[in-house]
Amino acid sequence: MFEKNSEIYAAASNDTGKLWELAKTNLARMLASGNYKTWIEPLKICQAEGGRLVLAGPNPFFIDWVRKNFQNQLSAALAEAGFESSGQLEFITDWEPWEETEPAAAAEPAPPPSASLLARASHRFTFENFVVGDSNKYAHSAAQALVTDTLGADALFITSDHGLGKSHLALALGRAFQQYRPHPQVFYLTAEDFTNEMTHALKRGLMEEFKAKYRQACDVLVLEEVQFLAGKEKIQAELCFTLDCLSERGRKMLFTSPQEPKAIPRLGSKLRSRLTAAVLSPISHPDVETRLNILIQKAKANSFKVPRGVLEYLAEGVTTDVRQLESCLVSLRAKSQLLGRPVDLDMAREVLAHMGGDGRENEMNLLVIRAHIGRHYQLEAAEITSRNRTVRLNEARAMGIYLARQLTPRTLEEIGRTFGRSHSSAVYACHKLEERLLKDPKLAGRLDFLRRKLMEHQTI
Repeated sequence: MFEKNSEIYAAASNDTGKLWELAKTNLARMLASGNYKTWIEPLKICQAEGGRLVLAGPNPFFIDWVRKNFQNQLSAALAEAGFESSGQLEFITDWEPWEETEPAAAAEPAPPPSASLLARASHRFTFENFVVGDSNKYAHSAAQALVTDTLGADALFITSDHGLGKSHLALALGRAFQQYRPHPQVFYLTAEDFTNEMTHALKRGLMEEFKAKYRQACDVLVLEEVQFLAGKEKIQAELCFTLDCLSERGRKMLFTSPQEPKAIPRLGSKLRSRLTAAVLSPISHPDVETRLNILIQKAKANSFKVPRGVLEYLAEGVTTDVRQLESCLVSLRAKSQLLGRPVDLDMAREVLAHMGGDGRENEMNLLVIRAHIGRHYQLEAAEITSRNRTVRLNEARAMGIYLARQLTPRTLEEIGRTFGRSHSSAVYACHKLEERLLKDPKLAGRLDFLRRKLMEHQTI
């Protein structure tokens, strides 16, 4: 994940450079490719000390455009990467190209594993503040089990699309080992870090030291973005020997990648075999309830008071990844403070549209439907999603599921989850309600009343 880039100023510290590279990786996934290459890639770190970060760009127009259009996303990406800023992000134009100030090769330090980065960044990434839902419950439990030695294996492989929490779990696991085990040597790094360090060792005749470090001194190896090793035969061979040594010594290993081992192209059969032997734990995209809980927790952690209706709207509208959810909150806060406006649904629509929302601004919200049903039947959300089956609860759930099926394009599986029911239960509830509607005019009247109220809410 922490992709190295020779454009980082030599004056920037190694850790800050890695955090900046992580932030840029996050931005590359958050922004359109053209925007990232045009406005983010040219930025360079000019100064980083005491919580103050200064970024430099090629000209005043460039900096002005970045400040107006991408400052919120930059701040969110830096915060997600773990950079602790005590002041405003700053921009300047009076910089000199890195090519003219590139340090001599003799002064180049060996790239170490990201142990210090783990210590600095992981305070925000713990098992405790990881929001657990159906999409990630297994991965969360498996990572904790690896720490407590109850997984039944020494290696875990977490796979997911970008931005769904696999790095959060990787950092949380590394930190947990440091907290709860006696003086463990936790090596947290990316496959690219491993490649760069091995290349450095080969060029300088330091391979014995490199081997001793990873095969003998390492207690826990956390290796992210394993897909980077595709096609690198020598690196793969060395990693195989390293993994064999760690396995023989009973050491713990965690790997992450957007792809399962068998799906990574140009991965040698030996390394593929070793990675496949790990416990595979996928993370899927979070459902609407999990997205809402993520927003609630992040708003609370930042002492940011947001109306629940706004959080529900964002949870429905942002379906891609967790980082975009946090970026929405950052943008809302900045817009509210700068314009002196209260946070409301109109502002949420503006933010979502500016961030390239998925075009569902006018789509009915499942949580809004559930809330309306709850108010009409005087029920709390916890009652609606409970296993209780009183006549009133059954009718309320059936009405909500039926209206959600009519007013939204969502699948019955997701609608059912919103009302605490399975797909088959949601199908059954719709069929039974349709039968009752044919025989009960009063029930049909209540359904029509609720539908009109929901449509009125949608047009406000």
